[in-house]
Amino acid sequence: MKRKARIRDNSRRQSSKGALLDQLRARQKQASKKYRKALKRAVHSLPKDTNKRMMVVQHLAQNLNIISKTTHRHTRKQRSLSIELKELVIQFYQRDDITYQLPGKRDYVTVTDDNGESMTLQKRILLYNIRETYQLFVNEYSNKNVDLSLTSFNELRPVNILINSYMPHYSCLCIYHENVNLLIKPLSKHIICDGLNSLQEFTSMLVCDEQEEKCMFSCCHLCSHNFDNNIMKNVINPTKRIQWFQWVLQDGKTKKIEFNDTINQCLLTLKKKIEPFLKHVFIKRQQAAFFEKMKIIPNDEIICIQVDFSENFRLCMQNAVQNSYYSQDAVSLFTTYVWYAGGGGESFVYISNNSTHDKYCVNASIDDLLKQLTQRFQHLQQIHIFSDGSSQQFKQKFLFRNVCRLSQQHKVNSDIDF
Repeated sequence: MKRKARIRDNSRRQSSKGALLDQLRARQKQASKKYRKALKRAVHSLPKDTNKRMMVVQHLAQNLNIISKTTHRHTRKQRSLSIELKELVIQFYQRDDITYQLPGKRDYVTVTDDNGESMTLQKRILLYNIRETYQLFVNEYSNKNVDLSLTSFNELRPVNILINSYMPHYSCLCIYHENVNLLIKPLSKHIICDGLNSLQEFTSMLVCDEQEEKCMFSCCHLCSHNFDNNIMKNVINPTKRIQWFQWVLQDGKTKKIEFNDTINQCLLTLKKKIEPFLKHVFIKRQQAAFFEKMKIIPNDEIICIQVDFSENFRLCMQNAVQNSYYSQDAVSLFTTYVWYAGGGGESFVYISNNSTHDKYCVNASIDDLLKQLTQRFQHLQQIHIFSDGSSQQFKQKFLFRNVCRLSQQHKVNSDIDF
């Protein structure tokens, strides 16, 4: 009897042990499945960036007291721009070869200075877009290791410096620049080349160094074939017809003429204009640099003057009769600006009823101006006169002779630049 009972108990114990093992295995399998699902959901919700994942996992482990919390906090290093760099950028924006000052009486903005006083600043329009202006700044000051981003350069733009879209009516453009610009704009839509995006990139693509006279005068053998290699070889369909415009002198008048021809013909037209365009760009930049240098007067012995004719203004009367509209008189304005030592300047305007704008008007105005300057500045020895290249007014042999005569008359050395 005892033997049968022992066998019965052993069999019952074996059967219960197997059931418990199966139940335990089932629970472990279910728990492992839940763990994998939870791990998958947690990993899926983590950021994709590896560094951010590490930060999240570390933060969770610290909250669950798995690892100790760190007491050290990472402090971001603040890199501020120097005052000298900020002033350099602001002075760069104020240059005449970078921005154009609007002449209107109402073209100004009101700002508040550091003392809380209001002051007016004349509006100036950028001659390039922000990216082109930034590239010019970087190229000019590359030897000074200037570390400045495009965003910071734009944020430092003064409030009176406006982008070129604010110009109500853009006129008096350079015919060299505008004709080349009118050619590269339609070509940029059909030729894959970064050099056709703007005039600045186009000039940089053509030469090795924009500051080198040999390259800009097409005498360098290294960059003489840049136009053919970078543009002509990238043309996909040279026989496709496109449309472009050019400023052309016809019947004594400058007109904007429309052309409709193949891409190849447009490229040939552009290629003919490259050599005079590069020469003009180099001379213009050298003259602008010399003009900016002369404006920084070190002492009272040197004065810099800029002269030019303004447009003629009609003299209108209030409550005038209808017939007087066709018989109104006009006056001519000869405007000058004088830079002298200490960073100061002064404007002079000569009003005349003679609207011919000829050499006699120029000579009379300069004669009176030199008389006033020699009386005011007792130690004056040198006068630099800057003007545009108008052949009727300034760029002529009569004015050169008159300036020499006026220099002897007022006992001061003077030269005229245009």
